[in-house]
Amino acid sequence: MINFLRNAAAFTESADGYPDMLYAFALTNSLGKLLYKLKAPDHCYLVWSNNIDHYLDILLHDQPEFILGMGVYSGVDQETIGIETVTTNNLPINYFLKPDGSNVKLASGLGNSLCNLISWKIMKLINKNLLNSKYTFLHIPKQFPSYKAVSLIEQILKG
Repeated sequence: MINFLRNAAAFTESADGYPDMLYAFALTNSLGKLLYKLKAPDHCYLVWSNNIDHYLDILLHDQPEFILGMGVYSGVDQETIGIETVTTNNLPINYFLKPDGSNVKLASGLGNSLCNLISWKIMKLINKNLLNSKYTFLHIPKQFPSYKAVSLIEQILKG
């Protein structure tokens, strides 16, 4: 289970119980299918290496309150979704979701991938006060059942 780090001044909720102004992106086609099954995001986007800057321009223009990124994890622990806490360059991520036990843990394994690059770029924009958002990046294990991931993410986003 994951819960929002709720800050009364910063957290707003839409009428359907989901966080307001949630933009979500995925970095692979398989996660794209998961992304578009989620009901919570106000905006969904598939990000590739050739459209990162375009997506960042969208974020800068729209200034969403929350940004949720998802990438595939193929490491040893295939039972747990990882909430990344730091980029490879040691830039902390201001994650708005937190683990509370079951299938989610804090992680620091972004590596030298597209996951790290986009997280680093988003956090640089946030740290420069150009993007006023809270950001969480989830590493979804390659073997994690899609239906389970959708259900878990929807549940935690609804609070």
